[in-house]
Amino acid sequence: MKLDTVTSNAAGAWGGVLAITTLTCRAQANGANSLALSVRMLSCGLLAVLILFTSCARETLFKSNFDQTPVGQPPSHAQAVGTANVDGPAGSVVVVAPPVTASGKWVQISQPGEPQFVASLQGILAQVRGDGTYTFSTILFIPSGSGPATIRFESQEVVSPDLPTVFLHLDFMPDNRVRIDDDPGTLFGTFPRDQVFIVQVTLNINASAATAHTVLSGAGASGQADYTIISALRPVARQFGAIRLMMGFPSTGRFDATTIVVTRNTE
Repeated sequence: MKLDTVTSNAAGAWGGVLAITTLTCRAQANGANSLALSVRMLSCGLLAVLILFTSCARETLFKSNFDQTPVGQPPSHAQAVGTANVDGPAGSVVVVAPPVTASGKWVQISQPGEPQFVASLQGILAQVRGDGTYTFSTILFIPSGSGPATIRFESQEVVSPDLPTVFLHLDFMPDNRVRIDDDPGTLFGTFPRDQVFIVQVTLNINASAATAHTVLSGAGASGQADYTIISALRPVARQFGAIRLMMGFPSTGRFDATTIVVTRNTE
């Protein structure tokens, strides 16, 4: 499988600008379009997400749902698919009203600048499937003035005593670019402040290599990067079982997320 990304703009029915990002899963064997994910964002604040599944077989391993949780409370442990764990002081990870209207409830992760704690939402995949092609996606809202927000990819258990449980992470930096694994040479793309945008990461994991293809899209966001996960962490990647959205000291500020999804190709 490969992913093609197409972005276009059109006038919305309410006189706003409609930005549509279409992510297409294409079978290389026959070139047939088989999965389309369209995210429509209107300048008036309306956000709708449409996922069309056809012949591209995918298993959903994690899917967030914050709508049943009262605003101001931590996300429920039970999610639409998979489970969620919250880390941090009371009030640092809570469900909030949407930063844009008509988009359901979101989760907000905040760090007021207190040392020695990390605020995070960990999404636990329903199954650990091992080698394969995985797609992670989410919609983010990072306000002006907030420090780096981080997305991590993890195993559920310790794979080896001398290895971390994290095999990849993305930092959304103060200069509105994205950094991979703390390497300044990996900085890429651009993302907006005070607007929603989309992050998608495609992981290809097997015994010989583990790679990540990251795409930023939607309202003012653009850029993509290919990255090879270091070989020492490949055993951890082969046990991919969780994602984590987090903000830790010395970062300060907050960010919001919704529609957090992890799927795996099954063909």
